[in-house]
Amino acid sequence: MKDNRKIGIIDSGVGGLTVAKEFRRLLPKENVIYLGDNKNVPYGNKKEEEIYYLTKKMIDFLIQRDVKLIAVACNTISSILDRHFLDYTIPIVSIIKPVTDYVDKKRLKSVGVMATKFTIESKTYEKLLNEKDKSLTVVSESCPTLATIIDRGDYESKEIMETINIHMDNILRKTAVKDIILGCTHYPIVLEKFKKISPNINFINPAYEQTLYVDNIIKKLGISGSETNSTFEIFTTGKTGTYLDMIDSLSMKSADRIYEIKEF
Repeated sequence: MKDNRKIGIIDSGVGGLTVAKEFRRLLPKENVIYLGDNKNVPYGNKKEEEIYYLTKKMIDFLIQRDVKLIAVACNTISSILDRHFLDYTIPIVSIIKPVTDYVDKKRLKSVGVMATKFTIESKTYEKLLNEKDKSLTVVSESCPTLATIIDRGDYESKEIMETINIHMDNILRKTAVKDIILGCTHYPIVLEKFKKISPNINFINPAYEQTLYVDNIIKKLGISGSETNSTFEIFTTGKTGTYLDMIDSLSMKSADRIYEIKEF
């Protein structure tokens, strides 16, 4: 049985387009609807109560549009999913679990995690990774401002390079890890800058792992799409231009429509 209802993607801003890009590339027959809350970016510096409130509004916005599954392209939101969002009838998929599964499969002995303040302080990555392998060394680095700087859209700014440099120095001083999880979907947008600073590090992009994970879920549930000309719509509380610039920067397929909304 085929199901051509849309897959929803939510994020606090443009970072989730790194997930949308993988969906469009690897799941070309799926219709996708994206909701980015640029007005309230970053979520990673907010309190859990506010993150829950904003997330519930985003999820309900997409459910009203009859999505069949929601991929949470935000590590901060993913870190509270199990506490607040288990009572929905459609799958709501974390971006954290797929990448912890990847680390476990690779049998890594140590791994770094760079993420927002909230994600790091929640210790969600550490808990999930150490549940799978208690001997695994997890080295965490909180990056409170990086997502906000990237979300501005000036990808060539010196501030981005300087901020990445500071956090890479910090994490490598703690332990000489060879693999680092980019635990915020904004970070892969400037992946080349990470690589320029640390060319010998394997940077793990959770967007790819989440897409494979979602593909497995929809196949198991029998709800895969079959659209030859699938659609990609974007809703944002920010500006259309930010998304047009990001789509161009990521060299991904253009959106069919981008809607600016005051709130959701």
